[in-house]
Formats: sequence, C-alpha cells, structure tokens
Amino acid sequence: DELLSSAELRLYRHQIDEAIAGTISDDQGLHRINVYEVLKLPQPGQLITQLLDTRLVRHNTSRWESFDVSPAVLRWTRERLPNYGLAVEVLHLNQTPRHQGRHVRISRSLHQEPGEDWEQLRPLLVTFGHDGKGHPLTRRTKRSPRQRGRKRNRNCRRHA
Repeated sequence: DELLSSAELRLYRHQIDEAIAGTISDDQGLHRINVYEVLKLPQPGQLITQLLDTRLVRHNTSRWESFDVSPAVLRWTRERLPNYGLAVEVLHLNQTPRHQGRHVRISRSLHQEPGEDWEQLRPLLVTFGHDGKGHPLTRRTKRSPRQRGRKRNRNCRRHA
C-alpha cells in the first residue's frame, strides 16, 4: 500500500507572440497564476475556493510551471473528503484583457495551433509517494581529505 507524500499540478504556458516582437514592454509582461481547490459543489457563477499556490510569471517564455497542490490531494486521499476539482486563474497585472488566457492552455481548445500537440501539453497532476519497502536515502559521511606529508627536499632551490 503506497502512501501519498505530495502532489503538484503542471501547466504548460505559451509565450505571447507580441512579446517576441517587442510590442509589449517588460513592466506589462507580468502575469499571476493562482491555483485554488474548489471546496463546495460549484453553484452557477460562484466558486468557493481556497488558494493552494500562486506564481508570478513573465509573458515572454514558453515553459512548464509547477504548482504545489499537496494539501488538497492529501485531504482527498487521507481524509476522504470530496474532490470538487481545482480552479486555475490567470491575472494580467497590467489589466489589459487583450491577451487574456491565450498563453496558458487549461483545456483543449477548438482552434488548435498548427504543429501543436495537445497530448504533450495538457495539464498534469503528478503525485509522489512512498511504498514503505525501501530504506530512505541517507547521506554518506564525508571522507577525510588525504593527509599529505611534508615534501622531502624542502631545501631544494632547483626551480626557484
């Protein structure tokens, strides 16, 4: 029986094309990504959530972002609380709705970019566990440095 020790949500985000062209300045290129646990069954237009993790990111790079969702997943598995899902919010700090949601793929969109492979870019929930069968890794003690003796012919001036 494996014990769950932690979990993380991994999201792939695309850079915004205008960032490469330089039409967006650096101070406008910050976004905050918030990941929430949904605590109650969603009502129309209303979510009751708890913030799990947040990250401030720049708009000009495509990369994976990892968010710690361990508290929620541990509640679902150990305490047997209901799982109503996770909510992801992307806030553009310059408050311009022009690029809202274009660089973070949360679900498969109908208009797929050419050459884009959704199977490789979809969000992942990664869990880490321990089956209790192995021994935890222990750090080896450092070896003492070799003791070097005095040079034999300290009085030799041949290379001086």
